[in-house]
Amino acid sequence: MKKNIYRLFAVIAFVVAGILISCSDDSEIGTPVIKYIRITEPLSSDSLLVAAGQGQMVAIIGENLGTAIELWFNDQRAELNTTFIYDKSIIARVPAEIPLVVNDELMLKFRNGETLTYNFNVDISAPSVLRMKSEYVEEGGVATIFGNFFYEPLQVTFSGGVEGEIVSVTDNTLEVTVPAGAGSGPVTVASNFGSTESTFWFRDDRNVFASFDVPLANGVWRGPDNIVETDPDINNVSGKFTRVNENLGAWPFYELYGGPMEGDIGAEASNIPQGAISNPAGYDLKFEINTLASLTGATMRLHIGNAMNDGLDAARQSSYYAWEVNLDTGGEWQTVTIPWASVYQGFDYDATGYSVFIYFHGPNPAVHNFGLDNLRVVPNN
Repeated sequence: MKKNIYRLFAVIAFVVAGILISCSDDSEIGTPVIKYIRITEPLSSDSLLVAAGQGQMVAIIGENLGTAIELWFNDQRAELNTTFIYDKSIIARVPAEIPLVVNDELMLKFRNGETLTYNFNVDISAPSVLRMKSEYVEEGGVATIFGNFFYEPLQVTFSGGVEGEIVSVTDNTLEVTVPAGAGSGPVTVASNFGSTESTFWFRDDRNVFASFDVPLANGVWRGPDNIVETDPDINNVSGKFTRVNENLGAWPFYELYGGPMEGDIGAEASNIPQGAISNPAGYDLKFEINTLASLTGATMRLHIGNAMNDGLDAARQSSYYAWEVNLDTGGEWQTVTIPWASVYQGFDYDATGYSVFIYFHGPNPAVHNFGLDNLRVVPNN
């Protein structure tokens, strides 16, 4: 019994001693000092920083930093992980949130109540403009732009120098009304922290090889029966489009559009640029689609090549890109982007055009109720 009491007193004495030592450590700690700030990449440890971007990881180097409990950049508090707090360094990430008060200072708060400030700028990012939900939107319609750093107030300018009216904004989504006079070309988004011009084009009319707008009279195998200019269920955003409403079983071999290179369809395909043949990785296949029911499970095959009339039947079934559809746009037009390097089947460049064929053939039954328009091959940067 006495032994147990002695052991209990020993444990209590050890804990109290630890508390006293801890308190002594806090009171006797040296003055905190920040010497410099650098990036966290070990191979670039000599790269010193006077500014950093939102979300960037930095290493604060100094002395007596181990009791830090708070870190602030301007008026935004950074997250501190005790695993990365040391006497001579603190590793932390610059907050991604935009500051309301900008003093261009970093501030550390310590357990004993002391604070330490250091001159340091946070570079607030200009808008990042990544893509549009649909690159084709009619005048007065609402265009949705995806990106980042959409900090109000914002200005969206379309090609032609006309400005759209902002409808709604979040950090990564921007909705804007398309103004009268908006033309084909990049879109510019500007904030107080800079402006960015999109790499994509609004109403992109470059290198369209299947517009469904050209007259189809010569050498056409499939197409005119599916092409419409108006439809009661799908609005027109760019002239005529191809319209399908079929419930198809497995392996349907449903032919939508196509013809050999010496016909009208092949002639429009001459719009595919030579650069897409010499540098496929620098281009994307894009098109707009509007589904009234889920198209998931369907397989759309796209043949583009050098087949003449008498060789097209074999070519379209042996050389093609198969798009395994997993899509439901909910009755709205949406732009689909596929790397051209995946689509390109190694055919030779021919300035006169190419054979083109679009058909559905795959193992799954699916509801094919959609509109399709503006197949094009465009630069991706």
